[in-house]
Amino acid sequence: MAVRKALRKKAGDLRIALLGSPRIERAGREVTFDTRKALAIIAFLALEGGRQPRERLAAMFWPEAETERARGALRRTLSAIRTSDLGDHLEADTASAFLRVERLSIDVLEFRELRAKGDHARAVAAYRGDLLSGFALRDAPEFEEWTHAQARALRSELAESLERLVHAERDAGRLGRALDHARRWLELDPLNEAAHREAMRVHAFAGDRSAAIRQYHECAQLLDRDLGVAPMDETVALYDSIREGKPPREERVSAPAPSSVRNVDEAVGDLYTLHGAYAKAVESYTSALAAAPASARATIERKLAEVFHRRGEWEQAEAHYARAAESDDERERARALADRSLVAHRRGEADRALRFARKALLLAQSARDDRALAQAHNILGIISGDRAHLEKALRLAEGLGDPAVTVAALNNLSLAHLREADPQHALPLAERALRESEALGDRHREAALHNNLADVLRALGRAEEAMRQLKRAATLFSEIGGAREPEVWKLVEW
Repeated sequence: MAVRKALRKKAGDLRIALLGSPRIERAGREVTFDTRKALAIIAFLALEGGRQPRERLAAMFWPEAETERARGALRRTLSAIRTSDLGDHLEADTASAFLRVERLSIDVLEFRELRAKGDHARAVAAYRGDLLSGFALRDAPEFEEWTHAQARALRSELAESLERLVHAERDAGRLGRALDHARRWLELDPLNEAAHREAMRVHAFAGDRSAAIRQYHECAQLLDRDLGVAPMDETVALYDSIREGKPPREERVSAPAPSSVRNVDEAVGDLYTLHGAYAKAVESYTSALAAAPASARATIERKLAEVFHRRGEWEQAEAHYARAAESDDERERARALADRSLVAHRRGEADRALRFARKALLLAQSARDDRALAQAHNILGIISGDRAHLEKALRLAEGLGDPAVTVAALNNLSLAHLREADPQHALPLAERALRESEALGDRHREAALHNNLADVLRALGRAEEAMRQLKRAATLFSEIGGAREPEVWKLVEW
């Protein structure tokens, strides 16, 4: 498929390495530039994809300069890139710049493609360091903010791959390898209790009970020192079990529903959706749908529907949600109906929205699926205005470790408090929702969250901070939808 070909490792001899210390090479020879901003712009264009407005690039990389001076600096920097070995891959006109990645080898894209294929071992091996490690532009704070958000998202992806490898190697009896992956996971996030529990389990399975107990005490000390909290009940229960000589209880990465078997095009569509490249997401999901077995089609239909939902194309969204709701899997039907109820809500069809939401809740309860249940409570909270539903959704999502539903519930709870003229309680919820959304890398929802946070700050009388949030929201919205897709700008709750 076209999208698959675009992300596949290319046969060219130009390599852009952005994981760890950044470096561009051609046939083993480093490609250098007179200015660090040339390398920063290449990194930004490579990962953002699509055409980037010159106005945005100038404002991002020369924020303190007058407009004409910033444009001139950008023009000179793009010219330097065009005269380098990368020149054939850069397209720039008077309005925008675009990096063609078709014949470039870019390590971040390769890492993500390996993950999408389920090749976590090679993905982990390819991750040689955090994004742009040791590289900074102190006079370009928006670029720094972008880098930190991208780096957090990549670290989260690495952590998930490491967790899956711990389980796979442990199940195969390769306990030494499992422990190596657990240790790397802990290096990535020393306060992650799930990683400590996995290390405890591996030690226990290897018969080294004392090492497992030491791991627990290390976890407890770190949590007390850095956060002032005790370990979770689940961690304590595992410790007690190991100390008493009982077999440690298994803990698994959340398995997808039977209808959610993923192929490469579906995974690439997921990435395009997060980046707000909705036309490409539709293309990928359509390709995935054509090749999917019957058991996987409902999930892809629901994802296609979500893209049309985000764009405000209600008829197409409803059509795909309706097809997803025909699934034999109650969980899939519950999720599709919950999302379809939100479409009806956004179209102003209150009775229909409530009917779909209530049916979704009943299906989720029947299926005993907490993820579908959290989603149904979240949507009911939006439609009915009952904060209890949103609080229930948040508890369920946090219990599942589902960041997407957690962000949605946090945002909707914040909006509920704001509607009740309680911005003090709305603020921490909005700030946490934004932080967690940045880690997910969902640019459209991040834009909405910046906008919502601005409303909270304005209600608190913090006008200058509110304006900064509004500007960031406007930038993100314009990149995703621009003037062509006005519904993109209207996202508030989901």
